[in-house]
Amino acid sequence: MSGNARSWIEIGSVLVLVGGLVLVAAQIRQSTEITRVQLDTSVQQNWRTVDGTRQGEEFAKVLAKSIENPQDLTLAEFFELDAYYQGVLDQLEAVAKHVESGYREESLENIFSNNAEIYFGNAFAKAWVVRHYSKQNDQFEDWVQVLLATAQSVDSGGFEAKYHGVLKDIK
Repeated sequence: MSGNARSWIEIGSVLVLVGGLVLVAAQIRQSTEITRVQLDTSVQQNWRTVDGTRQGEEFAKVLAKSIENPQDLTLAEFFELDAYYQGVLDQLEAVAKHVESGYREESLENIFSNNAEIYFGNAFAKAWVVRHYSKQNDQFEDWVQVLLATAQSVDSGGFEAKYHGVLKDIK
């Protein structure tokens, strides 16, 4: 084998080796990111379990009261709602992390527009989010700002409008 051919074979071998190392590094990085997302999701689920234990048996009545007459809420009912909204934000935060890591391909704006009306389309829910995040830190997280902006742009009244719309459709 000539020296020239041997040099080309060595160069080719080095390139294949470098390419293989780059591929292995990319796979390790991807596996690390997936593991991080799974751990974050597990933590969120654990918190959701804790928050869920604070909700009473007749939570639907408490939620309806927060929409219709929030000024009449008792402290115990407020604790139930606090757990509920914290759980919703935990779930949305987990989804946001999935989107940011590329684990989920749907856009945050689309996810928020699908959920903002349902969960944050009433005055009590919006006030809760604002108070919760303003006390937690001086600056809202970007995704919470998008969520609130989406909820404010929805002019359908959230649960209440959905409820009355369903009743109207039944009649």
